[in-house]
Amino acid sequence: MEVTVLQENLLPRLTAVARVASAKSALPILENVLLTAEKAVLHLAATDLETGIKTKVGAKVSTEGAITVPARLLVSLITNLPPGKVTLKAEKDILTISAESFSSKINGMPAAEFPNLASPGKVLFKIPAKDFKEAVTQVSFAAAQDESRPILTGIMLKLGGGTLVLAGVDGFRLGEKKIPIVGEGLTAVVPARSLGEVSRLVEGEVEIGLAEEGQLFFNAPDFLVLSQVLEGEFPEYEQIIPGNFETRISFSKEEMVKAVQLTSVFSDSGTTIIVFNFDPQKKILEVSSQEAQQGEARLEIPISGEGKKGTIAFNSHYVSDALSALLDEDVTLAMNSSLDPVLLTSPKDKNYRHVIMPVRLQD
Repeated sequence: MEVTVLQENLLPRLTAVARVASAKSALPILENVLLTAEKAVLHLAATDLETGIKTKVGAKVSTEGAITVPARLLVSLITNLPPGKVTLKAEKDILTISAESFSSKINGMPAAEFPNLASPGKVLFKIPAKDFKEAVTQVSFAAAQDESRPILTGIMLKLGGGTLVLAGVDGFRLGEKKIPIVGEGLTAVVPARSLGEVSRLVEGEVEIGLAEEGQLFFNAPDFLVLSQVLEGEFPEYEQIIPGNFETRISFSKEEMVKAVQLTSVFSDSGTTIIVFNFDPQKKILEVSSQEAQQGEARLEIPISGEGKKGTIAFNSHYVSDALSALLDEDVTLAMNSSLDPVLLTSPKDKNYRHVIMPVRLQD
């Protein structure tokens, strides 16, 4: 293999692909990026067996061929080269990188050892990249970080009846976004990290469909992302959302963000609990926290709404995340008792809702 490519064209594509290469793996080949030269194009690919990315860049191909080399090492070298022509030449699993006044050799591995990445199959639906990115941002943080229940580390994609639903849930909170879409039916749970890579890379329009071996593909003009589908039963989260609420209050998102930031300073170490004392009749909500060794903070913000007065407590991080996901300045919080799930919505974004489980306060 021998190709010549512009550093300024290669670097952004290489960097994007290398993100999914494993830093350390029991399979050393997963730490590598696959370089394949053919017909005036240099193809790049990487995978961690859960997420795979393919892309390409125009190149002058003197000799076709393929090799894999450590992704992070190659990125470091290409990053530090100046803009201009870079020649990549592979011989006997050694890649020579040449540029003006620079030369380097990297020990690689045979391309034949690299996992086979599936090809795109049938397209089920298309979605504007802007809408897809927004939806992923609004739900992905609600997916679990704990691997003890792998299905909860994923985002559910469900298309039916002209609506695409994306949902993330970790047992303590839920983010759900609905998008009107015309396409064939689909129900799959995809790792949140995979969707994060998709939303980071795609522009224009995204084609989504089934690939081989139980994978989904996300195809855009510059990148193809492949993701494994998680096995297991995704929670029937609709059952935890109350059909009716006794109390609804509305407030300014900006004022609540400030209140949460100020009061969470004094939250208990490791628990970050904040308390809402609300009275819809007096149109006041008090946000407070206290920590026995450090102190306490209280802040009142104006509200509107109806229902009973009461007290409810939350993990402050969950409230902050929910506020960030709500795109409108006005936020409505609906609740029943101090232990029932709470629903947060924005009047101008009726296709998004967020649910948080409150924290039980000690007497």
